[in-house]
Amino acid sequence: MSVLRSRAVYAAAVCAAVCLLATHETEAYKTFQRKVPNGGNVPGVEAIGHERAGGGPNNDFGLDFIEAMFKWTKTFCEKDSDGDGQTNGQELGDPCCEFEFRANEKVRWTEGVSHPGDPALKSDPKLWEGIVCGADAVEPEAPKVAEPVATEAVTEAEATGPKAVAEKEIEKKEETVLQAAVQGEAGTQQEKELTAGAPALHASVMLSAIALTVMAIYVVVMRSGRRSRSLPIFRQQRRGPK
Repeated sequence: MSVLRSRAVYAAAVCAAVCLLATHETEAYKTFQRKVPNGGNVPGVEAIGHERAGGGPNNDFGLDFIEAMFKWTKTFCEKDSDGDGQTNGQELGDPCCEFEFRANEKVRWTEGVSHPGDPALKSDPKLWEGIVCGADAVEPEAPKVAEPVATEAVTEAEATGPKAVAEKEIEKKEETVLQAAVQGEAGTQQEKELTAGAPALHASVMLSAIALTVMAIYVVVMRSGRRSRSLPIFRQQRRGPK
């Protein structure tokens, strides 16, 4: 009964670990989608930075994303992660690398995006054929309107207001999810090794317990034999009749 109970407890612990890891990975995938342009609009792909559509090991795009510290930088945008001749920005609808998470979530198109981690999938070059990057910068500036100077009290209230606090909390949660995703592959591999080694470990423990039991019985028998030989009746038998 104790062996069955220990096995049940071990199985429950493994299931709980797997469920927790799966939850972290699902949340991480959604966070990654928001941090890149059109991250959730790639057809048939939920985990854009992984080899399989639903997850698995990181592909070249995912590795470059990790190298960029999970940020859509200009260098990362202009890079061709899958080597298909199109930049990551061109495949994700941001040919001019204008997208910035939360600050400027602007994309040139949402339909026709392709997978930047799969060289077999490419976008139609006509999508960015007539786009001149930097054109927005030469537009005439709107006349500036003088704004009242904010007092220190108002500035401090805006900086520490409920909205700012909420955004900081969201940032902390996202960083936790991202760290869990980076360590997800290593954790999954360790879990597989632990699960695979469990039967061998259990068998080794059982054999050790049996060996210790046999040794204990042997010691008890030997001690009992020695004590029985030291009794007076055995001494008389050894000496023989007088």
